[in-house]
Amino acid sequence: MELVQLATLPLSKHEVDYPVMREMHRATWLESTQDVAAWCGRAGRFEKPEESAAEGIKLEPVHANDPIQDVIRRRGSTRRFPRDPITFQQFSTILDRCRQPVLADFSAINDIYVIVNAVDGLTPGAYFLDLRHCRLAPLKGGDFRNRASYLALGQDLAGDAAASVFFLADLERCLESMGNRGYRAVQFEAGILGGRMYLAAYAQHLGATGLTFFDDDVTEFFSPHAAKKSAIFLVAIGHPFTTPVP
Repeated sequence: MELVQLATLPLSKHEVDYPVMREMHRATWLESTQDVAAWCGRAGRFEKPEESAAEGIKLEPVHANDPIQDVIRRRGSTRRFPRDPITFQQFSTILDRCRQPVLADFSAINDIYVIVNAVDGLTPGAYFLDLRHCRLAPLKGGDFRNRASYLALGQDLAGDAAASVFFLADLERCLESMGNRGYRAVQFEAGILGGRMYLAAYAQHLGATGLTFFDDDVTEFFSPHAAKKSAIFLVAIGHPFTTPVP
């Protein structure tokens, strides 16, 4: 078999090598059928403890009628949010879509935490999504717009959005059960859940964007409930600006 070698353009003028990252990636490879079988066995045994809240606010999801192809065409990353509220039904729908199981060779890993800034019917504050009972459990009340912006590496988007959704996971338990490849699994799952949130937002003519964050500070903010968990992903949700931003 002839090896195809095509000319490619460099990604940047000056490439920077990160050997430790390459070694980490290499440590998660599956190179044989035995490796795959061993991974599936370990992944299948992983089970995170169920965290059910004694009390909470039941979600009220609704059905979005837009065809999926239309939603995908207009899906993008919102670059600026006005501080307008979204409805509880809109927010419920987004959370409900992202809580559906992922068809994979491992069970759910990520937990969902929220900073609510402007959702009709919800008191501003921090919440935990009780997946088993499909409800939001209040953790602490307050205006956390400035804190949300800070947690998102100082980006205004998280504070201006109607809500910011954080995915956190117990990496120690995950890696202990699944080995090094467990880190891939938790990131893979978060990406799928975040993608569902994007589509659920745009299906309702809202906006969404993924953001970076201060890992340890996110855990500290949602603790003691989130103690020993690690921040994995962040999605901000709200109304997009409908007029050009100067």
